[in-house]
Amino acid sequence: MSQAHRQLLLCWIGLLLLAAVQFGCAALRFDRSYRPLLLLPSLIMAALVALQFMRVRHGIAIVRVFAVAGLFWLTILLGLGMMDPMTRAIYPIAAE
Repeated sequence: MSQAHRQLLLCWIGLLLLAAVQFGCAALRFDRSYRPLLLLPSLIMAALVALQFMRVRHGIAIVRVFAVAGLFWLTILLGLGMMDPMTRAIYPIAAE
């Protein structure tokens, strides 16, 4: 196996592990103050894809600018998507 294939395989395994962390955290109850930490695996996954699969490091300057802009908007979209789970309150229902 070549070095390039090994790097891609390690990146893919890392993405799978981060996805498992995200799915595992979905089943846990977090205190409200810890909910923004749920964005970290998503941001790490986006960085891995940009650096490894898109090869942004080896591109020209305009490629890097567009990649950074895309990651910026992805961060905004993920943040807006997390607004509901981060602000949702669980209200107990009184048993009758």
